[in-house]
Parts: sequence; structure tokens; C-alpha cells
Amino acid sequence: MNTKPIFLFAILMIALMGCQKSPEPLEVSGVMEIQATVIDVDAPARTLVLRGPEGKEVGLNVGPKVRNLAQVSVGDTLTVSYYSGYLFSMAEPGNAGTDAEIVAGRTEEGALPGAVVGETMRATVEILSVARDGSAVSFRDPQGATQSVDVQREEVQAFARKLRQGDLVDIQYTEAVAVAVESVSSGG
Repeated sequence: MNTKPIFLFAILMIALMGCQKSPEPLEVSGVMEIQATVIDVDAPARTLVLRGPEGKEVGLNVGPKVRNLAQVSVGDTLTVSYYSGYLFSMAEPGNAGTDAEIVAGRTEEGALPGAVVGETMRATVEILSVARDGSAVSFRDPQGATQSVDVQREEVQAFARKLRQGDLVDIQYTEAVAVAVESVSSGG
């Protein structure tokens, strides 16, 4: 019996199994917006305490770039928006790197208080392992630290299922917070 064709077929199948198509770049983002009531303001110390719609309170240190903080009073309603976004794409070997970019903006002098601050971070990570269903990924970051993450969103799990040990993935993470006075009402 000639086993050469069977042996060659087995090698071809093993090679083809390793040639899985790389995932297409994936972008995932979302904005969460809440209305919060000012329950304490200390303009000289540049601090605010806000109460969200579910009654939770959070203290904020407000940087000097936020203009017109003295116009904010207890009882004012603020709109707080939080944006987060990810971009995942395969990286070419040898292009590993990291960088970060920070952006900020504020309202004009004399206008109602408001500001936005955001940061974008980019890094290339090496995939160490992926759960068969894509629900967990372990990777080595550019500093050499090993990290593991649980993957919640189905579209990211689909991306992760196509990854293999040793793949390099570019990750871009953007986060921004915007705060604006929606209406100024007298506290009391």
C-alpha cells in the first residue's frame, strides 16, 4: 500500500488549518450620558460632589482648565458624558510600539462651565492564549507584563476567536469625559 499520498494530504490539512484568515480590524465604542446634581461645590479648592440618577455620589477634582467654576452652585444640573472606544487590528511583526495622545477643551470665558478631556493610547501586544469561545484573552504588553482580560462583547469575541498564540495585535483605546452645565438653577 502506498502511504505517500495519505501522508502528503495529512501535512497539507495541518498546514491549511494553521492558515486561518486574520481578523478584519474591529472598532467598538459607546457613550454613556447621565444627568447629575451638584450637592457640594468648593470653587477655591476646585472640587465638586455630584449625585447621579441612582443616588450615587462622586467627588471630582476639577483642574484649572475648567473655566467659570465659580458659576456652579449647589442644585445645578450637569450633563456628564463618558465615551470609550477600542480599535483592534493585526500588527506586522517588528512594528510593536506604544504611544499616547491627550486632548482637552473648555468653554469660552464667561460662558457656562464645561470641559472635555480625553486620551488615546496605542500599544501592540503579543497574544499568549485565547479561550476557544473567545471569552478570554491573555497577552504580553510592550513592557513585558502578562495580562488577561474577560471579553464581554460578542463582536470582540468573534475577533478574538481568530487570534492565535504569537499573533501581534494593535490596540487603540480612547476615553473621554465631557462635563457641561445643562441648566443653572438657584440652589436651595
